[in-house]
This record gives sequence, C-alpha cells and structure tokens, in this order.
Amino acid sequence: MRRLIAVFAAIVLWSLWVLCILLILPVLLNVPGEATLGEIALWLAVLGAVVTYPILLPVLAALKAWAGRKSKPTLLAAIHTVIWGAFIGVVAILATLAGAFYAHEQALPVLSREEGFTNSYANAILRQDTAWMDRILKEGAPVDHPMSLGNTPASMSAGFGDWSLVLFLLGRGADPDRKDDEGRSVRTLAARPPAPPRNPTEALALDGVRALLSNR
Repeated sequence: MRRLIAVFAAIVLWSLWVLCILLILPVLLNVPGEATLGEIALWLAVLGAVVTYPILLPVLAALKAWAGRKSKPTLLAAIHTVIWGAFIGVVAILATLAGAFYAHEQALPVLSREEGFTNSYANAILRQDTAWMDRILKEGAPVDHPMSLGNTPASMSAGFGDWSLVLFLLGRGADPDRKDDEGRSVRTLAARPPAPPRNPTEALALDGVRALLSNR
C-alpha cells in the first residue's frame, strides 16, 4: 500500500513538473522575430526533456531496484550512471534555455529618454488617460514633445478627437498653434474637427478648448 501511495505521489509530482515546464512553451513560441534553427532545436530539446524524463526516471528506478535484488552490480552501476546522466542532461537543457532567455533580453534595444516619452505619450493618448499624462509631465517630458508626423501630444489628441486630453494639455502650456507636417494645429482642428465629438464629455471639452483658444 505504501509503495502504491509513493508511486501515485511520484506520478502527481512529475505531472506537475511537466505541466509547469510546458507552460513555458507558449511564451517561447511567441518570442518576437523568426525562430532560428538553434532556437527550434532548443525548444524541441526542452519539450523532449520535460516529457521523457518523468517517464524514464521511474522505469530506471524500477530497473535499479530489480538489479539490486538480483545482485547485478555491473547493471546497477550502469543504471545509476544513466540516471545521473539524464538528470545532468535535463539541467543542461534548462540552463541553455535560461541562457537563451537572458541573451534575448540583453539583445532588446534600450529606448532613449526621448523615445520613452514618445511611447508613454502615445499610450496615454490611446487610453485617454490624463493621470498618465500628468505623470509623464512630472517625469520631465516637454508638453510639446515631438511625436510622429510633426505632431505634439496636444495636436495628436485633437486629431483623434480626444478633446479632454487637449484641454488638459493646453492647461499645462501646450502650444495650440504648433503645426504638424500637414499644416494642422490644435487651433485649426478645434475650429474644424475631423469628426463630431463622440460623447457629451468630449463635446463639453471641445467647447472648453474653443473658449480657451478664443482668449489666446
């Protein structure tokens, strides 16, 4: 009975081992860029190791126990060597995987401070988040930080019809007359919006922007 419980516990533990390691595979398969032959070989080695090792180890343990009972020292030593060799092989594969992850992270480009501001502003506009905008400004980003196509955060927000963001940025000193590559500015976009405000909040914010610009 104890032996059955021990076998069952071992199966459960090794099943959890396989499950946990296999959870890595979707991450591996979604690493940006085209996989190299070396990466494909590594992923297959990981898959093979985590699947076969839990199956192979109980078999080897059973053979080791049988060889011990039958007093076969040569076979016992060979099985012992295979067990440790399999363990070292799995550890080597996982260590190689860890090294590949580290190398991938080290190869990622490091954004400059200005590129970080650009990405942060773009994300804040995408989320329509004035609190995020406020944090970016407190980090030292210019309120008229240059974005794509000659835009500033304010003119980009105006182009998307995010008038709440525009009103917030104008309150922080954004230039309403700075033109993008197409000659548009916050002032011209407020006078002739590309589309009607999408909700009452943005309509009210547009009125606020126009009122603010009338005094400038």
